[in-house]
Amino acid sequence: MGRQRVETGKPAHLSRPESAAWGGAFLLGVLWTILGVVCVGATAVASLAAVFYVGALLAIAGLLGIAFGFRGGGPGVVLLGVMSLVVGILLYIHPGTGMAALTLLLIGYFLVAGAFRAVTSIMDRYDGWGWDFTYGLCALAIGVIAARAWPLSTFWLLGMLVGAELIVRGVAMIAGAVTARHALRTFRTAGSA
Repeated sequence: MGRQRVETGKPAHLSRPESAAWGGAFLLGVLWTILGVVCVGATAVASLAAVFYVGALLAIAGLLGIAFGFRGGGPGVVLLGVMSLVVGILLYIHPGTGMAALTLLLIGYFLVAGAFRAVTSIMDRYDGWGWDFTYGLCALAIGVIAARAWPLSTFWLLGMLVGAELIVRGVAMIAGAVTARHALRTFRTAGSA
């Protein structure tokens, strides 16, 4: 039966483990994309979630830094760990202020990174410099728009970026899963021929 499929040009069916290999990544990509769309639709909630996420990462990094410092990392590592732990806890105690601070950091990042990319791409003119120049202009535009909308940008910038990142990650996972499915089917068809 599988021989007949190969002869008629139809791809062979994948086994259950092969289907699970690409299907799991495809499903996860769909879920990431849906979550990204939800984050873009509810940017204030996504921004607040991003603050708590960063706070948790800083607190965990602080605890690990303190432990490493006491095990031989030195007093400087302990001090950095304490500072990271304190900032992480402060983000949980004052999430609104933390959201404002993270938004200001992102605005500064977009302005500096955008200007740097745009200028260096024009100065160097390497292969594909136009893409870096476009990226730089887009980053500058995001920075200027968010800075002009301050303090209201506090409620949408983080959430919008988190949502966009989740959508891009989800679409990339879907594309990778479809490519893997195609490769598995091609391999199976070639192997059974």
